Amino acid sequence: MRRGPLGDPEVRRLWWVAACLSAAFWALQISVALHVLAVAGTAALAVVQLAGVLPALLLTPMAGLAADRMRLRPLLLWAVAAQALAVVGMAAGAWTGSLLLLAVCYAAQSFAMAFWPAARQQWLYGLIEPESRQRANAAFGSLGGIMTITGAIGAGLVSAWSPVAGIVGAAALMACGAALLARVRETAPVEAAATNERIANRLRAFAAGLREGFGATRRYPLARSVIWIGIAWGFIGGGYTVMLSGHVVDDLGGDGLTVAAVFVCDGLAVLAGTRLAGRLRRSAHLPVWAACYVGQGLAWAGFFAAPGLAGAVACLVVMRVAGGFIIALDTTILLETVLAEFRGRVTSIHVTTYNATARLSLAALGAALGWCTLTALGIAAGLLATATGAAWWLLAGSRSQAAYSEAPPEPATERA
Repeated sequence: MRRGPLGDPEVRRLWWVAACLSAAFWALQISVALHVLAVAGTAALAVVQLAGVLPALLLTPMAGLAADRMRLRPLLLWAVAAQALAVVGMAAGAWTGSLLLLAVCYAAQSFAMAFWPAARQQWLYGLIEPESRQRANAAFGSLGGIMTITGAIGAGLVSAWSPVAGIVGAAALMACGAALLARVRETAPVEAAATNERIANRLRAFAAGLREGFGATRRYPLARSVIWIGIAWGFIGGGYTVMLSGHVVDDLGGDGLTVAAVFVCDGLAVLAGTRLAGRLRRSAHLPVWAACYVGQGLAWAGFFAAPGLAGAVACLVVMRVAGGFIIALDTTILLETVLAEFRGRVTSIHVTTYNATARLSLAALGAALGWCTLTALGIAAGLLATATGAAWWLLAGSRSQAAYSEAPPEPATERA
């Protein structure tokens, strides 16, 4: 019987690091929101959350270059340790009632967090064989479902008791992540930077590396198409939590406990989707990915169109199972045709564009609610997602199917 990727102790440790950081992220989101809402209101929360995302958006492309050029263990150890220290500062700001200290430390945490996505992906691919990438990406993608459940139950209960305790818990989780990270076997940089160059030459090489990263999206059409469909979904997914919670409470008559139960269903459905996606044949990746975008959009529209809570939850479960397939296949499809020396930068561009459009969509949602109902917006968003998935298959997916199915898991020039 073939052993899964988490059977490798190194990959398993890296998975637990990712679990610790993902749980810490959830704890921070919930704790900071509850604290700021209690002491200063919604407008202040918007400012604090902007401070918590803007540095990461600006730095992520440069962090992708660092993931391609630098030693990954020291890079991520410093980044995770810096996050833990910044979160301690956030706890101090919440304890003393200083929103300025809280926002500054949140920005510092966001700055350090920017190094994680691309470097973790580069490290993971260095630890596993090419044929294990699909299952490994599915295993790491399942963290979204797991942390949705734990965030809805554990972090929510702790934060409701004391937001400061929730922030301290996030710092402790990050410290655990750093301790585990130190035990993961280090892999060599795929493109080491010269150590004897002058500073001016290094700066020119750094700028050239950034340009190469953006240029790589033109060199790899399949990766480029995954990035633009991620941008399209970012406009829809940015307001996901707000729209789901608002519909359950305002339109379906639920309460806080109902919202928590719905998020548990959400997490379980994502886990089911990621698990099933890890077993797909390579030839099925692209058509299933496109079909799941279409199905996800239709189910999201159904969530808002359903007349009662039971029907709405059934539609949500279908949507999140499809979302689990998308999460599990997303990174595999994105990086399958990309050479190793560009993986960090391509991953960082994908993360940056999605997160940026998600923030814009959240702002657009707030403006649109002034003249349109939440139900109408949800149905429109679902239909837009359906059209996006269909357009991707017609314009990019079907054209890439033959080459993707027949190509080796590792580009030939990479093994030369």
